[in-house]
Amino acid sequence: VLLAIMSSMYAIYHGPEKLKKISSRVNYFTRVLGNSLSNSGFELYSNNYFDTIRIKCDSKKYLDLGLKEGYNFWDYGDSIGISFDETVEISDVNSVIDIFDSSWIEPTGESIPQILIRSDAFLEHPIFNTYHSETEMLRYIHKLESKDLSLNFSMIPLGSCTMKLNSVTEMEPVTWPEFSELHPYSPKDQIQGYLDLFKDLENWLCEITGFSKISLQPNAGSQGEYAGMLAIRAFHHSHDNFERNICLIPTSAHGTNPASAVMVGMKVVGVQCDNEGNIDIDDFKLKLKQHSSELSAAMITYPSTHGVFEENIREICGL
Repeated sequence: VLLAIMSSMYAIYHGPEKLKKISSRVNYFTRVLGNSLSNSGFELYSNNYFDTIRIKCDSKKYLDLGLKEGYNFWDYGDSIGISFDETVEISDVNSVIDIFDSSWIEPTGESIPQILIRSDAFLEHPIFNTYHSETEMLRYIHKLESKDLSLNFSMIPLGSCTMKLNSVTEMEPVTWPEFSELHPYSPKDQIQGYLDLFKDLENWLCEITGFSKISLQPNAGSQGEYAGMLAIRAFHHSHDNFERNICLIPTSAHGTNPASAVMVGMKVVGVQCDNEGNIDIDDFKLKLKQHSSELSAAMITYPSTHGVFEENIREICGL
């Protein structure tokens, strides 16, 4: 969801015309590189491309030369790949061309087949054609924010628990370039700090939960629920307890909770809440007794979707 919001805001800020300019600029720089290398005798795998070219060459030699200049090229083994994006400057293009001991040659043709070039209009809604300055965009985002209940006004009763619990100062580090500018395909020897963070977190979670291994792969709360349900089901199946397929879930739960349970083949039994949003302990005990022979798990959001920290969470876990 957060990635979708970022993408939509990017489209709102730039609008269709700026997006065309950005993409045209990226493709132009890529065509300059492709044309320059071809003119110097290098063979491209294809003359059709948008932002990435693949060059037949001594891959190790040019990977090392690129790294020396601060660039990572993609290693195909018998060739290398080079991709440009909107952050690339003319100086970067010149530096890459110099790595191949080539000269800047202006492109003489297009690299995208005409049949693939979009000609119809897109992003025609006024929202994508209005807020194109930083001030306008900031005011628009604030306007949206004021329509919702947020941490600026109150406790968030819905949404991700991380957004409920993390202060702004705790979220600030994710904007540091050491985190935000790390490419997902960076070589392992360049991301040791990141890997150390992963290892520490995995070890802490193992110590807390008692698991032998922990996966950090689930990238959303709903994915985490699903992964947890899969682990619980696998545990019961490993003990031949195939009949244990009941999951107790409070009626205050977010919709993804019962959905995750159902996706792994469990049956959902709702647990009532009291007037203050807490789990009804008596109803919880009743459901435990009714489904004791088939009970697989209980899924509880903490704090709950009501924004409530269950006061009886220790007792609930003990039951």
